[in-house]
Amino acid sequence: MNKIKNNTVIFIILILTIFYESVLSKVIFGPNTPQPIQKDLEFNSNGKFKIIQFTDLHYGEADYKDDLSNQVQNGVLTAEPDGDLVVMTGDSVSGYAWNGTEGWFIEKWIHLVEPMIKHNIRWAFTLGNHDDEADLDRVQIVELDNTFNLSLTQRGPSDIRGATNYYLPITDPSSGEVATILYFFDSGDDNCQGVEGWGCVYPDQIEWYRTVSMGLREKYGRVVPAIAFMHIPIPEYMDMWNFYPVNGSLYDTGVCCFSVNTGLFAAFKEMGDIISMHCGHDHDNDFIGEYNGVQLGYGRKSGYGGYGPPTGWKHGARVLEITANPFSISTYLRFDDGSTEITPSSHLPQAKEQYNTCCDTYGFVNVTGNSYSNCKLYEENFLSENPFLFEINQNHHKKINNKK
Repeated sequence: MNKIKNNTVIFIILILTIFYESVLSKVIFGPNTPQPIQKDLEFNSNGKFKIIQFTDLHYGEADYKDDLSNQVQNGVLTAEPDGDLVVMTGDSVSGYAWNGTEGWFIEKWIHLVEPMIKHNIRWAFTLGNHDDEADLDRVQIVELDNTFNLSLTQRGPSDIRGATNYYLPITDPSSGEVATILYFFDSGDDNCQGVEGWGCVYPDQIEWYRTVSMGLREKYGRVVPAIAFMHIPIPEYMDMWNFYPVNGSLYDTGVCCFSVNTGLFAAFKEMGDIISMHCGHDHDNDFIGEYNGVQLGYGRKSGYGGYGPPTGWKHGARVLEITANPFSISTYLRFDDGSTEITPSSHLPQAKEQYNTCCDTYGFVNVTGNSYSNCKLYEENFLSENPFLFEINQNHHKKINNKK
């Protein structure tokens, strides 16, 4: 019976989204809607490829916030007309704001992809910890997104943790060879391996990455430089802030990283292909630096839902411009008003560690004395101010836990 119900839900989702995308395209473009010629990613004639990273859009909390988030996306995309791909690194929707009605998530998703459709730019995403707290689970969200022509998102292997574990190659047309690989990892929600705190990339996902990386090395006869995207940061971000020079700021309650260090960074070093990693999750952090030969960076909080960014910060996106030959990456922040931050503030290593463990894990303390993350505090306050949503949220989580 459950299988029949799930299939029915998926069918309804597909029909509705195909209809809405058709209507939306006509509203934005008129009857002659431009369609991408192909979904294969390629460097341009100048050997460049530009990625625009939106993170923590948090649609769904209020219509006016969604409209403001939409304006941010449009502002950034207008200022970056040569963008090749939008990458969304999780918490695109505040699932905890679900009002209990079917079709709620579809409505929010249609709104948040509207700017990409308007600008005719392809996108790919990985899931965050809040996206599946509403009426669609992680697999259904991927299936919904796949109904949009511009989506390059893929559902990863069904026999490992998470739904958004996949990779996208970028070809250099001047040589006909794959010049870069984009990896997407599903970092889950919370309590990695049953340990209190935040989610992680599990060992079976890491083994999947090793297998894929080795296969690509054998296929192309060389190590292809790669970039990794996920929502929740790895613990090495915290070490980097404590002991390495970085650009940007940390105003959040520390680094809300994996509650268990599952060895993802060690796997990156072992395989030797990941040269840059980018995440979201901590809305008040935007620092970036190099940690033992790998660039680790946050995006800029894009949406108006959720907490942050700090007072005085603009909403926006991180832009990555990749050069194929010789391979290099340049990055900067692009804001909703079209301005940029090419040279961010710098932070030098401290004489002693500022943060001793990932926030919301046992023993967490930081320089502010706050032992509770902004993320958890915001969600609790949001639901306490909306008792009806709180009841829906609690009942929904009970059903999910009963299925596990």
